[in-house]
Amino acid sequence: MRIAIEGCCHGELDRIYASLKYLQRTENITIDLLLICGDFQSIRNQGDLGSLACPDRYRTIGNFSEYYAGKKKAPIPTVFIGGNHEASNYLWELYHGGWVAENIYYMGFAGVVNFGGLRIGGLSGIYKKHDYDSGYYETQPFNESHCRSVYHVRKYNVYRLAQIKRPLDIMLTHDWPRGIAFHGNTRALLQVKPFLAGEINTNTLGSYPNEFLLKRLKPSYWFSAHLHVKFAAVHKHDSAVELPHAAGSEAAMGATAAGLGLENPDEIAITSDMEEDVDKPEAQADPPAAVGTETAEGNGSVGEGNAEATGDAAVEVATGTPMVEVPAEVESTSQPTVPTANPVESEANKATPDTSKARYTKFLALDKCLPSRDFLQIIDIPEATGPLELTYDEEWLAIMRATHDLFSLSRDQKKVPADDEIANRIATELAWVQSNISSKPNGLLIPHNFVQTAPAHKGKPDPPGKAPKVSRVRGGNPYINPQTVALCEFLGVQNYINPNGLAPGTWDPALGPPPPSPGKGQQQHDAPIRRVKLDLPDPVSTETETPPVTDETHGEASVEHDTATHTAAAEEEENAESAERTDRDRTRTTTVEEALLGFYVDHQGDRAHADGQEGDHADADAQEGGDDGQEQADEAHE
Repeated sequence: MRIAIEGCCHGELDRIYASLKYLQRTENITIDLLLICGDFQSIRNQGDLGSLACPDRYRTIGNFSEYYAGKKKAPIPTVFIGGNHEASNYLWELYHGGWVAENIYYMGFAGVVNFGGLRIGGLSGIYKKHDYDSGYYETQPFNESHCRSVYHVRKYNVYRLAQIKRPLDIMLTHDWPRGIAFHGNTRALLQVKPFLAGEINTNTLGSYPNEFLLKRLKPSYWFSAHLHVKFAAVHKHDSAVELPHAAGSEAAMGATAAGLGLENPDEIAITSDMEEDVDKPEAQADPPAAVGTETAEGNGSVGEGNAEATGDAAVEVATGTPMVEVPAEVESTSQPTVPTANPVESEANKATPDTSKARYTKFLALDKCLPSRDFLQIIDIPEATGPLELTYDEEWLAIMRATHDLFSLSRDQKKVPADDEIANRIATELAWVQSNISSKPNGLLIPHNFVQTAPAHKGKPDPPGKAPKVSRVRGGNPYINPQTVALCEFLGVQNYINPNGLAPGTWDPALGPPPPSPGKGQQQHDAPIRRVKLDLPDPVSTETETPPVTDETHGEASVEHDTATHTAAAEEEENAESAERTDRDRTRTTTVEEALLGFYVDHQGDRAHADGQEGDHADADAQEGGDDGQEQADEAHE
């Protein structure tokens, strides 16, 4: 099985799929799965731009809206995690994971799925120290501060992932594990990104929770993005140095200084969210290649030369630098564990977990989707021969049930149970999952139950690099997503995600009145034009008027005849106006009904976000402001 790895997507789905299509055609290969490592930007409409944390010039409605609306369909099954430039209001609807469009699956804020015999884990967002111990205190509509904090990794999800006992084949995160830069060609990395030297020297480059999970889970592959550079490394797991026995507990995640000789994570000075565009002035030689390949049996390459231009979607594709080579004597130990074709009877779903883990983890970070950049890598895993369908992971479903009561919607994260207690919980829930889900035919198969919630953008996407001139509009009210409701019912747990949200397809009144959809050449009006007949005096004639002839005999009859004629004409004119007004109102009604399917664009005015500035978190908000300044400074270097 061949899988494609993409770095930062940034809404460039058309270009990514065009590159893969070109590669499949020219190399006569089939790519079975696409994995995207964050910054996906699932922007459905203008309202989602209000929840996107990025500079204004990047606030564009990309071509994802066409996939969401059903105008296009992903040609390759696509799985992604969230980064720090996302439509957070939409991804929050699918906190536990779900389809954002047909054939495009979001792994949720944390999750594990299976595809083709591969077990894939994911953690969305980036690490930020001051939010790590918090619950999800953000409220919708997100203000500017909450747009930046909602994607910060929480200890709750790291704790859940740390409970995984069965081996993982692939782990996806947006930011890098801390310290991974020392396990690859650090000198080459600094030649491309010299401004990273300070963080590398102080061992603050990357995420401490990701470092913890890397050493705990020991997956065969780990893929990341975020820093917009290709970097490969091999992390050797020294069996003589183990994490504390309390797997995933607060003691294990905090007391690493004695056990591993690592600094206390509380002493990490994170001065930047790395939310800015990290492309700073670089001393580059020849442009790097866009696509590379690697096989599980060794390093190889697919394709030579650049892609042919295919219109706006054309992207240069060339042979990339292979990943760091692993010694042959340990190559077999770092391969994925491949279950049998039946997901229920697979090795990954057996009652007795396989505690063997890879001795080496191959790490790869990739760039963002731009011409002549290393944004794609093809991985060939011939041993993975399972069905090419997404399925739930049995162990992860048990962990979800066992930790569901720890989920917090306030700043205070609930205290996690002791290690023995959580182990007993998971064992009990695993037995429940096996009895109620795994034992049923296709019980673990993820249903294709995508449904639109908010209205899709009408019209064409914004041209790449040309953001519309709109202010930072406030995001709309939350929607309840039927996929999340169905998953919670499937697991027998309560749904905490937007339980009182708008029903799918409902117009959000917070976005203002929906505009009409005028036809070509028609003028748009807020209300129908009403024609009012005015009683004006007759015009005064300048010519000499002939005196009226007085007919004393027929005068009375003439007056009655003139009055009747005038009354009939008035009634006829009034009836004509009434018919015209009825036709006009009928047309107006149809226009409004059609407009309900569109989206209100004329929503102006910046909103003060004082409601997000809480007294007990003033330092954190001040740090967010510092990040914005760093973001603007870094953007100026592009």
